Amino acid sequence: MAADEELDETDAAVWKFVRSYDFETYPWNTAEAAAELQLPALKVLQSLHRIQRLKRAEVFVYYKNGAVHIQTA
Repeated sequence: MAADEELDETDAAVWKFVRSYDFETYPWNTAEAAAELQLPALKVLQSLHRIQRLKRAEVFVYYKNGAVHIQTA
């Protein structure tokens, strides 16, 4: 997809991470994601924002029961 070309190295790593886990069933945890990716939490959040903007048809971020969940296509 054309949006893949716009992802930088960090975005690609975060995208792979998001798609590897079931954040639809289990809540997203930025601190855990940052630790696993060995990135600052702010960088993970900024990357997730870019991914959501670039891949609108493939990612849906929403709140459920007071937690953030991420659904990917």
